[in-house]
Amino acid sequence: MVAFAADWPLMLFLAPVVIGIFIASPMGAPRLPEMGEARRRLLGLLFIEAGGFTASVYTWMIHNQMAATGTSELCAVKGLVQCGSVIGDPTYSTFLGLPWGIVGMGAFAVIGWLTLAMFMEMKADWAEKYLDYAWYLSLPGIAGIVWLIIVEMFLVDGAPHICPYCTCVHIALGATIFLLYSLRKNRDAGHWEITRQKSKEELLALARKGRK
Repeated sequence: MVAFAADWPLMLFLAPVVIGIFIASPMGAPRLPEMGEARRRLLGLLFIEAGGFTASVYTWMIHNQMAATGTSELCAVKGLVQCGSVIGDPTYSTFLGLPWGIVGMGAFAVIGWLTLAMFMEMKADWAEKYLDYAWYLSLPGIAGIVWLIIVEMFLVDGAPHICPYCTCVHIALGATIFLLYSLRKNRDAGHWEITRQKSKEELLALARKGRK
């Protein structure tokens, strides 16, 4: 039962992250030919942030179970790959008194809201400023990822231990930071909301369609 409970939620949280990375990568361009590069990356970013938010919610649920009963039905509590000694550790499982799951939920919620606003109104005067806000808000996540990996590898009781749901959050946050960086770089180069130029074949097909 524990093994099953530890498998399907992880796949559920990783799926939108993987889909988002695919959409934002060059491989996603042929799938969304009418969408400009910046807009396509924002769409991929929304998927990634959704996966990071839901994984953070799950780690918070595990934290609450561990705090109440000392164990959890939502994740293995023994072995190399487990959540017990990481999320259940009273010393390292919180930040300024808040469970890391709450911190992750707040971060992904705020950055996700900024991303959604940009995606809906890319041509608005404030959209490019929101990109900077999201970027600066994401930067502390680098220190958070590094610290929590150190905790998992060296500091918790019986280390090393790998928390799979924490790792999912780390992947989502790392991808978010990278995409925000690439979006700012493209924006500064003058490529914010530029739709892809249609090929000659596509233009001819549209012309033929218009004649019918």
